[in-house]
This record gives sequence, C-alpha cells and structure tokens, in this order.
Amino acid sequence: MNLITDPWIPVLRASGKVENIAPWQITESQDLIIRLASPRHDFDGALIQFLIGLLQTTAAPKSGKQWDGWLNKPPTPEQLKACFSSDQKAFEIEGEGPCFMQDFEPIAGDKKLISGLMIEAPGNRTATLFLDHFVKSGSCKGICPCCAATALFALQTNAPSGGAGHRTSLRGGGPLTTLVIPDTAAEYALPDTLWSTVWLNVLEQSIFDGGNTHNEAEDIFPWLAKTRTSEAKTGQSTTPIDANPLQMFWAMPRRIRLDWQDTSQGSCDLCNAKNQRLITHFVTKNYGVNYEGAWQHVLSPHYLDKKSKAYLPLHAQPGGLAYRYWLALTQGDDQYLAAKVVRTYQGSEGRKRADEQFRLWIFGYDMDNMKARCWYEKQYPLVLIEDEAKRTAFCERIAEMVMLATQVAGFVQSCVKDAWFSRPADARGDTGFLKEAFFEQSEADFLQLMHILQNTEIGDTQRTIVQEWHGQLVRHALKLFDYWAAQGSISVENPRRIAGAYRKLCNLLYGKKLLGSLGVKLNKERAG
Repeated sequence: MNLITDPWIPVLRASGKVENIAPWQITESQDLIIRLASPRHDFDGALIQFLIGLLQTTAAPKSGKQWDGWLNKPPTPEQLKACFSSDQKAFEIEGEGPCFMQDFEPIAGDKKLISGLMIEAPGNRTATLFLDHFVKSGSCKGICPCCAATALFALQTNAPSGGAGHRTSLRGGGPLTTLVIPDTAAEYALPDTLWSTVWLNVLEQSIFDGGNTHNEAEDIFPWLAKTRTSEAKTGQSTTPIDANPLQMFWAMPRRIRLDWQDTSQGSCDLCNAKNQRLITHFVTKNYGVNYEGAWQHVLSPHYLDKKSKAYLPLHAQPGGLAYRYWLALTQGDDQYLAAKVVRTYQGSEGRKRADEQFRLWIFGYDMDNMKARCWYEKQYPLVLIEDEAKRTAFCERIAEMVMLATQVAGFVQSCVKDAWFSRPADARGDTGFLKEAFFEQSEADFLQLMHILQNTEIGDTQRTIVQEWHGQLVRHALKLFDYWAAQGSISVENPRRIAGAYRKLCNLLYGKKLLGSLGVKLNKERAG
C-alpha cells in the first residue's frame, strides 16, 4: 500500500458519506470533503498534521500571493497528485525497500502486540500486575493497514518515554499542537472544508526554509537511509543542523518494523472495516533517532526554559486547556512563543483577510512519563489585531483578567478546603479540580468580554471592562463556594466553619491586594 496513491484516509463528505481517500483527493469538488473521520481523536490530530506536512513538503507556496490563490481557488486533485508524486517512493508502507516511518533495514528486536502502537496502551508490567483498570490490555489484537499507518505516524509524532533508549518525539512526549482553522460561525467565513483547514497551516517556502542546505530526500524522510542511531557511546544526536527542517513533520524517533508475515483476517479492532490482512504484531528496537537542540516545530507553541534559555515545546498539563492559557497559545509574551503558523496571522503584515475570522484548534496528550493521563482538545477564538499599539494594550488587559481569575480560583480552592476540613493544611487528596471548575464556569464570560475588549479603543473603557470582569468573578466564586461547601461529609459538616470560610472568601475577593493594582474601588458591597 502506498500512502500517496491508495485511499486510506477516512473523511466525512458534505452529504454525510464517510469513506477513505488518497491525499490528493482532498480538493474534490463533487460532494466536498468536510473533515477527517478516523475512529480516534488522536488519529485525527495525526492525520491533519500528515496532510499539512505533505503539502508543506511537496507544494509549499513560493509567495503569499500563491498561498492566497490556492485558498481562494483550491488546486485540482490532478495538480495535487502531480505535486505528491515527486516523493511517492517515501510512502510505501510495506515492501523490500524503505517503508514509511519504519527502520531502514529489518531489525532483530522485541516482538510486540500491535496494541503497543497506541500511546494509551498499558505496558507489559501494567498488564502483568493487573493495573490496567481503565484501559484494558488485549482490546486491540488486529488492525487494518490504514489504521496501522495512522497509528505508526501518531506514535512517531507524539512518542512518549518508552524505557531505556526508546526516544521521545522531536517535540517530546505528547506535544501540544495549535492549528488555525476557519470560524464557520463568522459572517464571512471560509468554506467549511478539510482543504481550508489544511492550507491555512501551510507556510510560504521562504518563511519555512530559513536557509536550509540539506536537500536530499533522506534529510527529510529519515527512513530512506540507514537509521541515525543514538547509542550512548557509538550513536549521535540529531539537531536542526543535521537535517532538513521539513524533517520536523516526518521525525522518526522509534525504531519499528510492522510484521506483515504474521497477519490474520477479520474486522479491524479500531475502525471495524473487514480486511484480509490485519496486522497483529510489530518489532521494535531502542536507540532510534534522538532529536536534540533548537528544533522549533511550526505547529507547536513554546515556552522559555529558565535554565537553558532556550524555547521548548509546550505540553498539556492536568486540568485541560483552560482559558488561562489563551494568551500564551495565541499571542505569546516574554515567556511564551505562539506557534509559528499562528504568528503568521498577527500584526499588520499578517495573513488576515478582510472580514474573515479564524479559530485556534488545540490538541495533545497529557503524559506522565510513559503513561497517557488524558487526551485534550479545545477550540478558542483567534483574535487578530493589526495595529501594534492596540494589540499590545489588548494583551495587557487580557493578562490582567487571567491573573485576576487565577487568584480568585486559588481563593475558591483555599476557602472550600477551610469549609470542609478543621485542619485544611493536613488534608490529603488533590483539590485542583476546584480551580478547574472555576475556570470552566467563568469561561463564557471571559470570551464575551474578550470580544468586547477586541473592539474597544485604548483607554479608560478597556479598564472598565477589566473591572466588570471582577464582578463576574465574584459571582462565580460565591456560587461555586455555595455549591462545593455543601458537598462535604455530613458527619463532619460544621456550619460555623462554613460561615467563617465564606467570610474569608468575601474579604479576599474585595481585598486591597487583589483590587489595588486594577484600580477597582473598594466597598462593602457583596454579590449574592
């Protein structure tokens, strides 16, 4: 099977029909392709990056005008097929020659069940000790070649720690990905098609390359040459100066070979499609490509590491993608760098097209070393302000609003613990969910005020909006306190303790420390 010429990507068409297509079919005009339709959310995340990477590699626009032209009038499937054919040899999934995302040569390594390609699959030790309570081992025994190709790409793209010498992905285990997508609710929205989503995240050639000098095919697709192994004494690391920057889309940290000899027939355990050749095992070996150095993936946000003074990829954390991360993911600041693709839409020279609005699609795994704790996925508005002074003022006000919300969330957590326990400091258990509940409850108000702030001129009106935000936070804080304080154990519930915690919360919400820097007038008025 060849991933350029054969249909293997599951999509949803405008008519509601779900079928597999080859990549070059993405712009078919009959029964438009709306979105991906794989059986798993992480597969959708992998496939969208596959398509973006394929276009960035084979059909990157030479100018902004060319990019804009293909956004307005997509290329024909025949044009895309011609573009993709130049690298067709790199996308064979099976055969005697190089195979997609697999070790250059057959390897003598550990033979594993195919379920091991899934990031959330329990390891051997977990299954042996019967600790696979939530994700049962043995639930995925055979998968079709289409799902195997996607699983392989998803693992190489998100690879977490896998034991000694089993390398993480170029961006580390479970990186966050942020993509610009059409805002279909906008009055002048782009067409709601998979093509629009993909092409919005492809950069002009000059922006992406950055003076690259590695132009051989194996500099882009590492499986086309002998694996650049990373053993402690004889191996080597792979930095940006050792490869073409496009390898960030095709990074191959894991040494894997799919086992095509020991197949079975039946229904795929992932997509339920019937197939004569279900893949049941793969072989793996450690010390694959070890990506180090200043790699900055164009689809990921980064943070400034205080120790190394380098920008490192952001990863999802417990609690999800609350709006407190919005500014870092969409605008960036002194500590955070929004993804390069997102940054191309900012400022007066950005890609923003008249009257069109966009959203940010964020997704990624929350990993605890080798353990997948959760898959997070979220969409937020992408605010685009061309005037630099106005954008700076807007970001400052948003930062104030987030800072205020973060403090209030902490107050709610602390005071609910005071209401629950006679000795809160000694109480066991994680109460971080109280903060997350606060951010979830106040998100709609945050987004509404953010939209108002976006369309407000610099000055006192912006300050008034921040003060209005304080009133919204007070309302949510007291409402959540009333709810959670009543959830404590009846046997230890203490009305006097609850009343004291409530008074403490009110004092904190209207305290000088919280409000002084925002210019909010202090008074005795309390929200009910």
